[in-house]
Amino acid sequence: MAETGSSRREKRSDAARLLLAAARERFAVAATDLLLPDQARLTEWQRLTAAGLLSRLVRSIEDDLRIRLALRFEGHDALHAALSSAHVPIALPILERAQVLRDAELTTILVRRVEEHRFWKGRSDQQGEEYLFELVRDRDEGVSAEAMELVIARSRRFDRFQEPTMGRVELPAELQHKLVWIVAAALRQYIVQQHQVGAVDGAVEEAAGALIAGYDEGASFEALAMRLAQRLHRDGRLDGSSLARIIADGVLPLFIAGLSVLCSLDPSAAWEVLADPRGRGPALLLRAAGVGRDQAAAALLALNSRSALFSDSEGDNAATQLELYDTIDETSAREVLRLWQAHPAYRASVARISTRARSTAEAA
Repeated sequence: MAETGSSRREKRSDAARLLLAAARERFAVAATDLLLPDQARLTEWQRLTAAGLLSRLVRSIEDDLRIRLALRFEGHDALHAALSSAHVPIALPILERAQVLRDAELTTILVRRVEEHRFWKGRSDQQGEEYLFELVRDRDEGVSAEAMELVIARSRRFDRFQEPTMGRVELPAELQHKLVWIVAAALRQYIVQQHQVGAVDGAVEEAAGALIAGYDEGASFEALAMRLAQRLHRDGRLDGSSLARIIADGVLPLFIAGLSVLCSLDPSAAWEVLADPRGRGPALLLRAAGVGRDQAAAALLALNSRSALFSDSEGDNAATQLELYDTIDETSAREVLRLWQAHPAYRASVARISTRARSTAEAA
């Protein structure tokens, strides 16, 4: 019996639901196991690098809060001395014992930063000038200025040994605020329990509030990449060729931003699809973005050669993914991605229910 158009749409919709569940499940597992080496689902290198980034991120927030709090408690000699001893961590050990840093959204960002580092280190020897530097010298002053901002922001994401660092502006504002309050709560616990100082809530809240007030999410590398991608798209200059060059240069955040713009997704949704553990996401995104076959093949080859994150454990590779690209048209690919254009809370609920339903079915 011939398959109807309605049944085909239902199958694509269900495929989207399962793809979403698989993508979310990867990072839910990673969030649970990030600090447990024996049970880590990430590779050892990913786990150690992500854990190191998390430690430095928490420490940067802690240091800022401690400076502010030390000024407030100058009259308490022992507490002032402890807060001023920058080489002794206070908040991170408390947070690790409380196991409050196992956040799926935070882990997603950390893994993305780890993969960005892998792509940057594994970029091919350039036969010509890097695309981003070509844009810095672009005749369009707007493009040139935004490309230069991105180059400067990228330089702050690696230390002098080209290892990844977490700068002061890295996270979405809501997540940054949440992390500031968690670190502030840890410092409050230390002050009250170790130094028996009372009436600290006002000082801690004021310090955290001041830190939050000065946070500008728009200065993050991802935000700058999105602005550049949007400008190129408005000018009709964002296409398969530019995307293939961007990923060949190892600039993963700008590649994600370009796919986001072309597929009408936010960057976090595009990353979630791209990192699909069964390896289908990259082909779907490239097809939905209207990328030509030759450029899609080049991008898939770059993705698979740099990281196992973009090929599944069953052996999917660039050739297999290109077959998927060939078997689905742009309209159908966009239909599958429609779920990622929905409200994030709705996507999270669909993923949660789908994951639990699958677990129940497998247990039965």
